[in-house]
Amino acid sequence: MNKTISVIVPVYNVAAYLPQCLESILNQDYRELQVLLIDDGSTDDSGAICDGFAARDSRIQVIHQKNGGAAAAKNAGLRAAGGEYLSFVDSDDYLEPDAYGFLVKTLEETRADAVQAAFREVYRGRTETKPLKPETLEGYDYLLRFPKDFTCALLWNKLYRREIFTGVFFEEGHKIDDEYFTYQGFLKPRKLVCTDRVIYNYRKRASSVMASPESAERRILDCLDSTAKRRQKIRACVPELSGVFDENYLDALWYLSGNVGNTERSLAALKLGLRDYLLRFGSRFPPRYLWKGLFRLLTTPTDTLLADCVSRRQTADPADFFP
Repeated sequence: MNKTISVIVPVYNVAAYLPQCLESILNQDYRELQVLLIDDGSTDDSGAICDGFAARDSRIQVIHQKNGGAAAAKNAGLRAAGGEYLSFVDSDDYLEPDAYGFLVKTLEETRADAVQAAFREVYRGRTETKPLKPETLEGYDYLLRFPKDFTCALLWNKLYRREIFTGVFFEEGHKIDDEYFTYQGFLKPRKLVCTDRVIYNYRKRASSVMASPESAERRILDCLDSTAKRRQKIRACVPELSGVFDENYLDALWYLSGNVGNTERSLAALKLGLRDYLLRFGSRFPPRYLWKGLFRLLTTPTDTLLADCVSRRQTADPADFFP
């Protein structure tokens, strides 16, 4: 008997795209599906569309809840998921017809914990394939890729064994919730297979939650926050890898310094992040750097500090932030 895939689909105001998404899931060549549609307080026809599809296909379970954000919707899906395999699909995207059949076959033949596939970006009628090198990663090799490869955190171009996320949930209240979640499935030695087969179509929309200009600042701050929390988790669970993720935290500070908006909230976050870096890793620097750095943080206006960081963001030496 085939194992069941629990497919978690968070839904919020996507009535124009939702039917294509759901048709692409229900028409998969792999039929053993538990499709969890979490209507996160939609104000358009999305909730009704979910109910309509559920009425015609018993594999669908609809959960209607008060709007709480994508992470809250995904957590509701995780709590209801009963399958041996786990998949996430954004409700404005769609799958290739043979996606699940291929992913399950690959997972079972290789005895991997997860499979990552290539995907295609769809924007205003144009498509662009994002290639992926076929390879097998074992132990902590995949975890070590998270600091350098943003696609590692993506949920929707992968199929997972449900067990690797036992007891793991999304941290709610963020714009980039995947960054807080995905890596936690790889805090133990795992086997992941990469394939160049395109299985997913990611729709880029100017009006999407992730693309809205008003959320840009929150996404950048979440980037710093998620990187800091990931570093702390790595130090607790896999201390031998902490050096890599300590450096990744500084990379996030550089990114923030070059992209943050000129608002008090963003500037304060940058200043606190730099202070935290010095306090935690100051022992790596000559004492004169540490004390001069702390003095500057206490006495320099935040906007001046930001300008200095931007001008020095290409430096290879963390101490050069504070000459």
